[in-house]
Amino acid sequence: MPRVVRKSSQTELTIFKLIQATPSISRVELSKLSGLSSAAITGVVSSLIQKGFLVEERASAKVIGRKRVGLSLRSSLGCVIGIDLGTFNLRIVVTDLNGEILASRQERTEMGRGREGVLDRCFSLVRETLASSGVRPDELLGIGVAFSGVIDVQHGRILSYPRLGQVEQWRNVPLKEIIEDELGVPCLLEDSVRAVATSEKYLGAGHALKDFVYVDVGMGVGASIFIDGKIYRGYNGSAGEFGHMTVDVDGPLYCCGSNGCLEALATCTTIIETVQTAIEKGVPTKTLELAGGNPAAITIEIIAQAAEQNDSLAYRALSEAASHIGAAAADLVNLLNPQAIIFGGALFRSAPGLLLEQVRRVVRHRAMEKSANDVTLLISPLLSDAGSRGMARLVAAELVDSIYMNSQA
Repeated sequence: MPRVVRKSSQTELTIFKLIQATPSISRVELSKLSGLSSAAITGVVSSLIQKGFLVEERASAKVIGRKRVGLSLRSSLGCVIGIDLGTFNLRIVVTDLNGEILASRQERTEMGRGREGVLDRCFSLVRETLASSGVRPDELLGIGVAFSGVIDVQHGRILSYPRLGQVEQWRNVPLKEIIEDELGVPCLLEDSVRAVATSEKYLGAGHALKDFVYVDVGMGVGASIFIDGKIYRGYNGSAGEFGHMTVDVDGPLYCCGSNGCLEALATCTTIIETVQTAIEKGVPTKTLELAGGNPAAITIEIIAQAAEQNDSLAYRALSEAASHIGAAAADLVNLLNPQAIIFGGALFRSAPGLLLEQVRRVVRHRAMEKSANDVTLLISPLLSDAGSRGMARLVAAELVDSIYMNSQA
């Protein structure tokens, strides 16, 4: 028979979820978010404290009047692991259910090892990171994995991975099942940009926003759409393929099969290749000097540094990429009328001011006037670990129901 949840238990679970989503939240804030009276919140919180779910944290700062008391989940409830399995970097973080980092690690993904080699190395690094956190294996409750391909979240499968040399290796891979078999805990598989956007929503520029789009540009391009504070996934979970919007019908053919899509024209990879090709043709540029005379050592950070030093090639390469991003962003503004668009990823971390100004200029030129005036364009303040931290938060949120209900059994 299905388990019957009493109304009081359902109320407790609702508050439990709110506290997990917003660690260090006060009783007053809980009352506002939940719509419950202060007296009701006091009763629910007291019950959750008695059951060992919560801890109280008094503000250490000197304030006039009554000190604010924050509520968070007890760290001994368990931990989770967030993994960002990226094209170039593998990032792992161990956190408690509040998102407090217990251990972290970053290594090169080394996609050239092939799928099995990459996963074997990933599992080894996960075990090493868990051991360094001081958390016992039996305290691990779940794992969240972010992957930058086309994901079937419901069934935990990677459907495709449109990267040169990797398409067949990662086609129709049941990654959720593989990880659960290997590590013995529940796994949540998610698109990498949605993982980063989750961090943006709770830890970054999206904290106070309800309707916004997060755009991530690195070695690929993706987006995550938030409507009324929640991720919009689309009919079958494929919303947000911003990188495959066509911005130049006569542009280069990309491995997704389309010509002139944003990923073919405005990623860190394409910008670096543009500069390297120009160097081969004899175009003078400070990027070569900054790279120690080795074109293969040129990075997006070096190009951004050269642009800041008024290098025309570097400036032009970044500006052209930003123009393409701005054109696609203008379509988003016209279509969705968002409150804000937040730009993040390696590209925007490298040259935030230059890129945002060019994007803003194109959006103002191409979008409808009212929507262009409505939207705020922002740069993400988050660092490169946002994806792994986002996955830890997502999988922790997925586990809250079972943690609470198992205590009621």
